[in-house]
Parts: sequence; C-alpha cells; structure tokens
Amino acid sequence: MTTNDIALYSFFFLILSWGSKRLPFIPLLCLLLGIVWGFLGARPHISTLQFTTKIALIFFLFVDGAKLHIPKILRYQSIRLPTIGLLVTLLLGMGLIKALFPLSMMEAFVVMLPLLAIDGRVVDPAFSSHIPSRISQMLNVEGAFTGIFAFFVLSLVHLPHPLHFFIGIFFPLIAGSILGYICGLVGKTALECGWAQNNLFRGAFFLIPFAIFAFCDLFNANGFIGVIAAGITFGHTARFLCDSLFDLSRRQAPYLFYLLLIFFGIFSLHILSSAMTFTLIFFAVVFLIVIRFLAVLISLQKSHFQWKTLGYFTFFSPKGLISIAIALLFTEYLSFPNASLMLAIILTTTLFSLLIHPLFAYPVAMSYADGIHSYPRAPEHFPTVSLPH
Repeated sequence: MTTNDIALYSFFFLILSWGSKRLPFIPLLCLLLGIVWGFLGARPHISTLQFTTKIALIFFLFVDGAKLHIPKILRYQSIRLPTIGLLVTLLLGMGLIKALFPLSMMEAFVVMLPLLAIDGRVVDPAFSSHIPSRISQMLNVEGAFTGIFAFFVLSLVHLPHPLHFFIGIFFPLIAGSILGYICGLVGKTALECGWAQNNLFRGAFFLIPFAIFAFCDLFNANGFIGVIAAGITFGHTARFLCDSLFDLSRRQAPYLFYLLLIFFGIFSLHILSSAMTFTLIFFAVVFLIVIRFLAVLISLQKSHFQWKTLGYFTFFSPKGLISIAIALLFTEYLSFPNASLMLAIILTTTLFSLLIHPLFAYPVAMSYADGIHSYPRAPEHFPTVSLPH
C-alpha cells in the first residue's frame, strides 16, 4: 500500500466520521474523492466494482419494493407524477437522444431507462423534516416506483431470447413473491410470540434480500427481479416490521452508497477523460433541467400546486443508485453496437446530477420550506398517511 492509498483511505473514513446529518453534501465529497482517487491511486478491478454494486443494488431494490404499499399510495397519494411524468421523460429524452446522437430507437430507449430512476439517496434527508410531508412522500413514492420500473424493464432487455422469459423473469417473480410472503408470515408469528422486538431478529431482515437473490441465482434466474417481488410482498404482508429496514436504509446503509459513489467517481474518470464532448454536456444539462421540468409540469398540471413546488420537484431529480449501478454493470449487463457511446451518455448525465444536486440541495430545500410555509392552506399541506420518508 502506497502513501497515496493511505491518505485516500484516511480521507474516506474522515468523511464518514463526520456523518451525513452534519454534512449534507457528503455524497459530493465522496464523488470528488473517487475522482481524486482515480488520479492518484490504483483503480480497483472491475469485478470489485461490480461486486459492491450488486450488494448495494440487492438491498436498496428490496427496500424500495417494501416502500410501495400500493393501497395507501392509491388512497392518499397522487400517482400522476410517477406515471405521466415517467412517460413524458421517456419520450422527450428519447427524442433528444435521437436528435443529438447516432443511436437507434432501441439504444435510445435503453439509455433512458437508468436515467428515469429518481433516487433520494443522492441528497441528504436531514432537512426533510422542514418540507411538507405530502411533498416528501410524493418524491419518495416516485423514487421507489421509477427505480423499480426502470430496472425491471432493463431486465427484459437483457434477456438473450424471448423464450428465456420464464426462467429469467417469471420464475423469480413467483419465487420472490412466495419467499417474501413466507418471511412476512414468520414476522407475524414472531410478533405474536414477542420476538419481533428483539434487535437481533429485526437485524436479520437485512439478510432476506441476499438470501432470495442467492436462491434465484441457483436456477440462473434474475435475482434482482426476485428481490423486487419479495420486497413488495414483504412490505404488504409484514408492514409493521418494515420500520427496521427503513431505519437501516436511512442510517447505516448510506455508507454503502457512499462507497458506491467513490467507485463511480473512479470509474467515470477513466471513461469520460477521453469520451467527454460538448454534445454530452449539452444533453445532460437539458435533460436534468428542461425535460425534467416539462415532465413535472405536465404530470402535475391539475394538482393546483404552486410554481415553487414544481421547481422543487424539478430540482430533486438526481439520477442515483440505478443509473450508477447500470453504469458499473454495463459491460456485464448489456451489449449493443454503440455501447461505448451509450455508457458515456449515462455516465455524463449521472455525473452532472451528482455534482449539482448534493451541492445545492440544502439551500434549495430550505428556501422552498420557508416559502411554502407562508401558505398554510396550500394543497402541499394537505394531510397524508404515514409512509417512510
């Protein structure tokens, strides 16, 4: 281990010791650390990057699935943002890609899928208590829904042949749902027996998605699909036990995401140092600002929300875990003639989002909170049911 490596490791642990609540832009520093690491330190092998990515992806897909408690969402939340907004973003993004890059419609569609995924882990949630719960929940539901949707469709694209649909998609859907239901029944039994309050028992929930992924992998099935199905089923059958998962996701799991950000910084530096162009930068800026705003405007046109709320929804659209995961797993997960250009588009857009959003998240959120609380009768303050933030 060289002196540079020791210095970089020390800086990484120093960042983590500060804690995300005291340093709202800690994701930005982790990303910058990864870029500096790419300059000064040795680049980890791609297999190391992909292994870490899979661990993070398995856990967060399960948590996002558990968040989607469909009856409560349909009863208390607007679904226009994660549905109409997703469709508008997809169509406008594909149109812009076709206008700027020599890609086919299929390639443009695949590029857009990871960029649809909205992930709140890029920005710190410490200021979420200042935001109306209705707005915070809508962003939370949108992030969980679009992330799962994007990865599910990407899994369909990954199928080498349509006849592999059963073992690749259908089997993990059934297996994940059954295993998630069984875990929910075990949780109910534990609650009746008084074991559910045991910290060791609750901590074991962390192992559920990895066990389900391993089970699906035994049959060469898509374990990620099984994890999603298990998360949704577990969130419906054992909702009372999900608080432990959500608490783990908010407190300890971000450190795994920070490590992923460092790896992304290392990876993106080596790719974009020779592939960055003005066209890529132009697409990233237009997509993150203009297309996202149009999607929010169209999807919420009948909601009577204020303009400042539309701007808040537009800004808080960092492309987080799914796009990072797809970038790091790209060579393993997808194969297209223009794969290098597709990867460059995903990397550039994700990198710009990771650079901009964590830096300005706190001042934008505080400014919005001060403005919206001046209108206590606004629709943004309508009561909501308890959902994880």
